[in-house]
Amino acid sequence: MMNSNVAEQNVSRETSSNKVARKPKDAFCIVNEKYRNILSKQVQKENIDVKKMVFEEALKQVDSITKNNYLSALRDIVLNRLISNVKFCKDCIDLSLNPFAAAQNIAMSGKKQVEKVLSFGIESVYKADDIAFLNDELFSEGEMAKARFSSVSTSPSESQLNEASKLIDAVKQVLVIMNGSNSERTQSA
Repeated sequence: MMNSNVAEQNVSRETSSNKVARKPKDAFCIVNEKYRNILSKQVQKENIDVKKMVFEEALKQVDSITKNNYLSALRDIVLNRLISNVKFCKDCIDLSLNPFAAAQNIAMSGKKQVEKVLSFGIESVYKADDIAFLNDELFSEGEMAKARFSSVSTSPSESQLNEASKLIDAVKQVLVIMNGSNSERTQSA
């Protein structure tokens, strides 16, 4: 009898610890999910004004996040996960995409989409028709930097306002160097 009570208590503890371990979707992800769902129902999905209106509607439907919180989280993914990835920037350049705009659109498509793009490349994840859709810049660098670094007493620095552009330029220089060393190896072989 006592063993069965101990077993029940252990099951009870496991169940309650599982509930604690499972995190609810964060508000950023919920906004992205709503954005994708609303956008999928639009006739003119490729129109930047439609995308902006859809974003505003999705944001309005989620109480637990402000636009600044959203843009701050988006900026982190755009800069730290996508633009800082050399392969991602190379894909963008090869496909004539603006890496900053493409990163925004991919990040707004969700975490799974970001991981797929980083693992398999843009062309493997998006159909040819959908690639142009990635060139729409919904938010400027300035908007994202202000959301991330502004407070009542401070504003973003000039460096923070242009961090994405500088990072893209640096990655482009790395790609030029990499291409140069690849051609040198080919010529010496």
